[in-house]
Amino acid sequence: MDFRDVVRRRKMVRSFTDEPVAADVVQRVLDTGRRGPSAGFSQGIEFVVVVDHETRQRIAAPAQETLDISGHHNFIAQAPAHIVVCVSPEVYRSRYREPDKGKVRGKIDDDALWVVPYWYTDAGAAMNLMLLAAVDEGIAAAFVGGDGDLLHELLAIPKEFIPIGIVLLGHAAPDAGQYGDVSARRIPRRPYHEVVHEGHW
Repeated sequence: MDFRDVVRRRKMVRSFTDEPVAADVVQRVLDTGRRGPSAGFSQGIEFVVVVDHETRQRIAAPAQETLDISGHHNFIAQAPAHIVVCVSPEVYRSRYREPDKGKVRGKIDDDALWVVPYWYTDAGAAMNLMLLAAVDEGIAAAFVGGDGDLLHELLAIPKEFIPIGIVLLGHAAPDAGQYGDVSARRIPRRPYHEVVHEGHW
C-alpha cells in the first residue's frame, strides 16, 4: 500500500470482532514499532504482547466506567491483541552518561539535558509506527492509556519501565463506524496553512 494511503486511512477503531490476529501479523507490527527513532540509539522502548482473554479483560476493566459515560462499549476488552508500550527513562539517562555521549552533551547536567523527556517522544513514535503498520497489514487498531499500577502488577513490568499505553490490534466490527471519535465529527481537522508556519510563527 502506498505510504500516503496508509497515513490517510489510519484511524482509531473502537469496535472489534472476536477474530484473532495472526501471530505473524502481530510480530510484523511489533518489528515495525521497534524500528522507530531512538535518542542516542538508547533503545529504551520495550513491549508486552497480551493475547490471553482473561488478562485482556483485567487490563480493560478500569476503563469501564469512563467508557460507559462516553457511550462506548468496552472495545479494549474486545481487541484480541494488546501491545503495552513501555519505556525506561533510566536507559536513556545511562546511555547519555557513556563516553561517546559525554563528548556531545559537554557540561550539560541531567535537568537541562532532559527538559524534553525524549523517551516519551520515542515511545510515541513507536506507537504511531505500529498504528500505521496495522493499516498496512489490513487490520484495525487503536491506542489507549492504561492503569500503570495494574499493568506493572499484572504483567510483571519492571518498576523502572513506564507503561505509556496500549496499542489494540484486531479486526473492525461491522458497527465500528458508530463508535468513531465524537470530537472528529464536531471539529474538522485544522487546515495545513493554520498549523504550518513558514520561517517564523
